[in-house]
Amino acid sequence: MRIERLLSVGQKWWPLFLVINVLLFNEYLIYFAKIGITCSWKCPKEGCRQNHLRAFMVSDTHLLGIYTGNRFDKMKREWQMYRAYRTAVTIFQPEVVFFLGDLMDEGQWTDEELFKNYAKQFRSIFGVPVGSKIHQYVVAGNHDLGFHHAIHPLRINWFEKHFNRSSVDLVQVKDYPFVLINSMALHGDGCRFCYEAEKKINDSSRILDCARNETCDLTEAQKFRPYRKPIILQHFPLFRKTDEDCVETEEDQGKTTTMRPKWEALSEQSTDFLIHSFHPRAVFGGHTHRTCKKEWRYPEIFTEYTVNSFSWRNGDAPTFLLATITPEEVLVETCYLPRESTTFVVYAITLIIIMIWAFYNFSLFIYCRRYGQRSTEKTK
Repeated sequence: MRIERLLSVGQKWWPLFLVINVLLFNEYLIYFAKIGITCSWKCPKEGCRQNHLRAFMVSDTHLLGIYTGNRFDKMKREWQMYRAYRTAVTIFQPEVVFFLGDLMDEGQWTDEELFKNYAKQFRSIFGVPVGSKIHQYVVAGNHDLGFHHAIHPLRINWFEKHFNRSSVDLVQVKDYPFVLINSMALHGDGCRFCYEAEKKINDSSRILDCARNETCDLTEAQKFRPYRKPIILQHFPLFRKTDEDCVETEEDQGKTTTMRPKWEALSEQSTDFLIHSFHPRAVFGGHTHRTCKKEWRYPEIFTEYTVNSFSWRNGDAPTFLLATITPEEVLVETCYLPRESTTFVVYAITLIIIMIWAFYNFSLFIYCRRYGQRSTEKTK
């Protein structure tokens, strides 16, 4: 009797159960399924070791503000990125996360109070979980401050205040040096902003050169010994004319994008300046909303990675990178988030099923009402 009652309830309410399960899958479980199954840390042949550094590379989150988009779009994108980021952190437990610029979408249009609110919004979505030992570093993007010609000194101060970052920072994480650079400060026109950045680059280069030279006794260089080549992190890619030099990936097969210097990429002069200053082992950037892996052979041998946007608003297949950094190499895995089109298809199929069920029951109701009345009249 109890089983029959349960079956009766299931037959009556199964559309509601279906909707609840689809919502649970599309808005929660799909992130574990996609990220957890298709992505993993790369390890050297001898395996991953304790002294290796596990890093996330995330770019172009573009948190919406009050001017673009609408409230529903804003809520949806924030939930998607929050859920994807938390899921990835839970599964992979990175030791450090680098955000490669364009944290917010409208930072270049704000006053101080609104900028503060956007920074708070970013931390609420991507902040370090309570009790976590994850380090986080950010670099500025053009949507955070504006392109070079539109940057106001106050906005630079706001970014430094709320994100604890200057135009150039030399940091060390687990004995690995990183150079964090504000790409808009490499315009090369002699402005005060650019002059200060170039001076910091020269100072950082001098520290690393001293760390490489064992006879050098510069105090600041001591913590960078034993010397390792640094990794450059910035928002703009290094100079390239098009994407033709990139290793093709799933989302940009057959596509070619022209890269304008100082708009889509650094200028050739700024690129040479960075390479000769730091002799990097790897470079990571964003900005283009497209994935690119470029092998440099001159003037130094290293690999450059351009990271796709983390937001579905900028494409159907957002990504982030898992970087395993060892004393000898940098191993990178591209991780794809669930396609938004997949969730749309699941919702569409669910809607069709419910519409068919509703149409069937409505037709059955009309049929029974019409022919039930006729049979009653004949009986009389």
